[in-house]
Amino acid sequence: MKYLKYITLVALLAFAVSCSKDDDGENMPPEPTPPVEKPEPQAVTLPQKELRGAWITTVWGIDWPMEDYNAATQQKKYTDYLDLLVANNMNAVFFQIRGMADAFYESQYESWSKNITGTAGKNPGYDVLGFLVEEAHKRGLQFHAWMNPYRISTRASKNSSFAKLDTKIPVAWTKDYNKIRIYNPAMPEVQTRIMDIVKEIITKYDVDGIHMDDYFYPSLEEGESMNDNAEYEKYGKDKFKSIEEFRRNNVDVVIQNIQKVIIDTKPGVIFSVSPAANIDNNYSKLFADVRKWLKEGWVDVIIPQLYFATGTGKNSFNQFLDQWMQYVNQTHCLIGYGIYKFGSTDPDYGNAFHSSADLKSQFEYASKKSKVNGSVLYSIKDMVANKVGIGTAIKEIYKKKTVIPYLGRTEAKLPSTPVKVRTDGGNLSWEAVPGAYYAVYKSNGEGKLATLVGITRETSFKLPGKGTYCVTALDKANAESRISELVTY
Repeated sequence: MKYLKYITLVALLAFAVSCSKDDDGENMPPEPTPPVEKPEPQAVTLPQKELRGAWITTVWGIDWPMEDYNAATQQKKYTDYLDLLVANNMNAVFFQIRGMADAFYESQYESWSKNITGTAGKNPGYDVLGFLVEEAHKRGLQFHAWMNPYRISTRASKNSSFAKLDTKIPVAWTKDYNKIRIYNPAMPEVQTRIMDIVKEIITKYDVDGIHMDDYFYPSLEEGESMNDNAEYEKYGKDKFKSIEEFRRNNVDVVIQNIQKVIIDTKPGVIFSVSPAANIDNNYSKLFADVRKWLKEGWVDVIIPQLYFATGTGKNSFNQFLDQWMQYVNQTHCLIGYGIYKFGSTDPDYGNAFHSSADLKSQFEYASKKSKVNGSVLYSIKDMVANKVGIGTAIKEIYKKKTVIPYLGRTEAKLPSTPVKVRTDGGNLSWEAVPGAYYAVYKSNGEGKLATLVGITRETSFKLPGKGTYCVTALDKANAESRISELVTY
């Protein structure tokens, strides 16, 4: 009996302890959960940024100077072009400064371009590239220096003569074909020279970008040979499985090392390439392995030349754009638009280019692609000509102002946000952010895109009317700060 009472007592004590533990934990009322702080809604949603540029072609004087060899009038022709860009809310110019192994500045490696004065090697009497860059920057336009890597001269046929070779270019570095003379892409000396020219340009001038178009290995006539077996034997047979692989590597070396020279010399400069629309033709005919460049990140900006009408066909704007979107990866992408085709009598262009409507369709289709950061138009003289109202259509497409996007190869470091924003008699003002320029926005209410009302390098801005405004700071690379406090006027 004693043992039974003892066992009962132990059981009761154990139960009591158990209840005590439950009261300390699970059976106690839960502590109140602290309220989750919801972030305040964004007061201002900024509109999408876009680069909007145009190509100015100088080879054969196509866009500039159009056989005008007077310094004053050709300068006026250029500034008129820039003013046209500004009037259309555009923000960049891609100017051809080296189309035929020549120069638009005093170069150690090549002589003055014939296209400036009418005579190869003749000094035009002013710093052409310095003038071009300065006038663009005065207007808030980026200046991209456009160069062709290999082309030296052209001729009508193999029975014609090439222009006299520049004495700065060794004959042994060149290669002749039926209609074109080029620097030999296979030679290490040529590859080095191209790097040296890029370094010379970005060291001497404050260009925003180095740009190359779609000319790499030449497109030859039917039955014509590339005639580079000797180079393959000397430089590539032991390293590459085929001569085609060897050629692609020669171009790869130039592309990869242009970017490396830029990074080592002036890393803020943007490196862009505008390849032909057909990716496979780039690879097999021009030996430009663009997919590899995009995968490796050797190009900062890619600008495919989608000079085709919208549609569902294999060679339509839509199909080419969809294809490019598969390969862009982390590279910034702009679209090249062939406005020169609009109003042309060339039957190969088709009916779509007989009015300006299809350009609007192209822009509308591209606007749905999140990877597209802007546009470049070929070429500027067609904006002026305004055939079938194409210039008017461009003005409508670009009717709202925009800010140039950040196109750097590393993550953007944002500048400081402007502070002490205030209004006084219709002027918005703020404290300076070192090295910055500024964008002023008008709020259109929560959930609606703000309106960019102006861009300035000053620390004050005349407001267009009553409303609620903010300002952001942008650095030279166009990285944009957070919005300032809102101020109502």
